[in-house]
Amino acid sequence: MSTGQQHHSESSNVSFESINAHVSNIDLSEVTAHTAAPQTAAERAQKLMTAYTAARPILVAVSAIPLIPATWRAIVTTLVAALDGVTESFKAGKDLAVSTMEPKLPA
Repeated sequence: MSTGQQHHSESSNVSFESINAHVSNIDLSEVTAHTAAPQTAAERAQKLMTAYTAARPILVAVSAIPLIPATWRAIVTTLVAALDGVTESFKAGKDLAVSTMEPKLPA
């Protein structure tokens, strides 16, 4: 994965060829694998990051199509920016802690 600044500069270079090359390098079994056992939050987060990394160029391309209403494009752009931030924090090793603590109530 790359940094957020690289993600943002990519949006001006979106083409069918670049998206198709990216998608062709994705292992679909990683993205579409169904697991029977319950997953931890960390495993679900990793699956989300894998799926998002695969779909990101498509989302960026969709957010640039002028035929799509501006509010829809803004929502997709906001989603991409939010998920970029999440993937960057996971990449840095932050926010992956799984909490099983119960809330503390006053005594």
